[in-house]
Amino acid sequence: MGISLRTQDGVGPSFEVNFWHWRALVEAIRRTGAIAVDRVEGLHEPFCGNGLTEQEARLVADALEAQVLPVLEGQARLLLDGSTTSDPDDGTLYKGVDSAHNYSTNRDILLKFVRYLRACSGFEVL
Repeated sequence: MGISLRTQDGVGPSFEVNFWHWRALVEAIRRTGAIAVDRVEGLHEPFCGNGLTEQEARLVADALEAQVLPVLEGQARLLLDGSTTSDPDDGTLYKGVDSAHNYSTNRDILLKFVRYLRACSGFEVL
């Protein structure tokens, strides 16, 4: 199960990531405060015309670089609640109150996402 981002101009690069990473990325965007909360909420809904404009994408890239990348070193993972852990993802599927442990992203994915945000003309979530 994955999420694809398609550029608004239809000719730029695309970005694909699994749902587990995407959810953590969206929550990282929310915590930066770079864009309005209603715009962030829409990123959780693919195939509904939701996404970011080119200007919003650049604002998010700047915020992620300034606020998130500095605290995500080496093989650390960024969890849904914004905390980090050096524990590797062991593939356990958590349920109930522990389900937030299923979602995380890492520095490599975050760097790819920031590069995409800088290169795209805005995007739609698919």
